[in-house]
Amino acid sequence: MASTLLEKLNRPGPKRILSLDGGGIRGVLTLGFLERMESILRKQHNNPDLLLCDYFDLIGGTSTGSIIAGCLAIGMSASEIKKSYLELGNVIFGKKKGVLNYLSKSEKYDAAPLNKALEEVFGDILIGDQERIKTGLCIVTKRADTFSTWPIINHPDAKYYNENKDFPLWQVIRASAAAPTYFLPLVLEVGPNEKGVFVDGGISMANNPSLQLFLIATLKGFPFHWQMGPEKMMMVSVGTGNLSKTYRNQSFSRTSIMTWASLLPEIFMHDANHFNQLILQIISNSPTAIRIDSEIGDLKQDSLNGKHALTYLRYNVDMNHHYLETLGLQYDAKEVIQLAAMDNARNIPKLAEIGELSAEQLIKTSHFPEHFSLLHKPKENILRITQSKKWDLPFERVVKKEIPVQAVQINEPFEVETIEGILHAKAGDYLMRGVRGEYYAIDQEIFHQTYEKY
Repeated sequence: MASTLLEKLNRPGPKRILSLDGGGIRGVLTLGFLERMESILRKQHNNPDLLLCDYFDLIGGTSTGSIIAGCLAIGMSASEIKKSYLELGNVIFGKKKGVLNYLSKSEKYDAAPLNKALEEVFGDILIGDQERIKTGLCIVTKRADTFSTWPIINHPDAKYYNENKDFPLWQVIRASAAAPTYFLPLVLEVGPNEKGVFVDGGISMANNPSLQLFLIATLKGFPFHWQMGPEKMMMVSVGTGNLSKTYRNQSFSRTSIMTWASLLPEIFMHDANHFNQLILQIISNSPTAIRIDSEIGDLKQDSLNGKHALTYLRYNVDMNHHYLETLGLQYDAKEVIQLAAMDNARNIPKLAEIGELSAEQLIKTSHFPEHFSLLHKPKENILRITQSKKWDLPFERVVKKEIPVQAVQINEPFEVETIEGILHAKAGDYLMRGVRGEYYAIDQEIFHQTYEKY
């Protein structure tokens, strides 16, 4: 591993990004996928102690995903996080406020248990801690007072790093998890004489933060500047369950303001997931591509400019009784809707089981190819000459048996693609351009024995 965080973020080679959705208590589903992933990677690397923060160069999350992302980034294993989740879920979502208190103060739950739990896990770690945060980290937050989405990252060269580096990590995560109607917003000092009011990062198009993380990794305005390509970048995105639910038309004519308020988080999550999935599938090579809708299908025949920007893996659970039956689980439609509640701690054991079984079914060892392994040593960057391109090199005219051709000596190893296959040439050999414009390679000794200057 690199000796410093900055060295890890800047080292050459393929990059791996982990994206974690928001979804309240349904984050337990995510942990089932992460456990399976961790197990596969440990076997691949022959390292029983490998952590996801070792493998991934950037881990980002929204809301409950930000809690898991933070835990992974400080070096916790997926099973450790799951154990804590199972213990804390009942504490955080255990006791609702009374109806009158809820109606007057707008939040269902007292945030004190959540605050205490986050402080116990993250202690005095700051966003700018370059030792205890072991990989790139992005916590997606939302400022209610400016309507702006704030992805807070720990890259030392980030534009706002100096302003953000002294934020306690637990507070930034708490800001991302301040779900409206569930917890009070969090107020943070964001500058001299300026306070920001933060609500759940899921109240944005980044509840599924995959696209946001891709932009952070590649755009010039952010500090990472990682190379794109299906063998250069891999995004692994994990959801918290996709609920397929249809309401009767008549029910909306009688829907109260309070009911609409309770529906909004699920509506935002659905739209964010759908939009992110569409964009990521159209720009990527995706072994896990799903049907977006009946009109555009799975987009496998579509791509922007005919190129793929990354490899994209998406794992999620279809929360319907038909899919759950394929896992050997029996739930009727009403029970599935109850399971999908984002704040019902009694669902934790059932969600944990669904997550484990789904991960076993959906995550394949082949999804993590050798060229993304930490053990993979990339080949030398060898010049490859293709027949389809006109190579602007200082060719000289030479002759062989009175047939004029062109030649240039290449002072580095190179390869030439031909109809017979790849010709491998060493430094000092000659690249030839024939009378029909075709390219081939000649050993330098043979060249001097065979060709003369024209």
